[in-house]
Amino acid sequence: MSVIDFIAVRRRQDNTKVEEPRSAAADKVKNGQAPLTASQFTRHVTHIIEDEMRRSLKRHVDVIDPREMIDLAKMLAELKAKYIGMTLTIASNRTPMTDAELEQLRNLRVKI
Repeated sequence: MSVIDFIAVRRRQDNTKVEEPRSAAADKVKNGQAPLTASQFTRHVTHIIEDEMRRSLKRHVDVIDPREMIDLAKMLAELKAKYIGMTLTIASNRTPMTDAELEQLRNLRVKI
């Protein structure tokens, strides 16, 4: 769903609603538009990110072979597993993190 689609849906919902008693949140509403809830905002931002990712992939990547996708998924899973394992190991230690451990975590996070 694009930004324009989302706005159109919101307008359509506002036009079909029957006038209801106003709440404290409704007093903050500008121009008849209800504020987005946290879940609506998150869903909307996720859709925008997916759309932009799709456009970017079309510009930078030609045809994607399914085997390449599987290899990419395996690589990503391996990196995430290493990161989580290292984080759990460091968290179970009773001593503060060393600079070397911090650098290792940072490098893994950048790769992910």
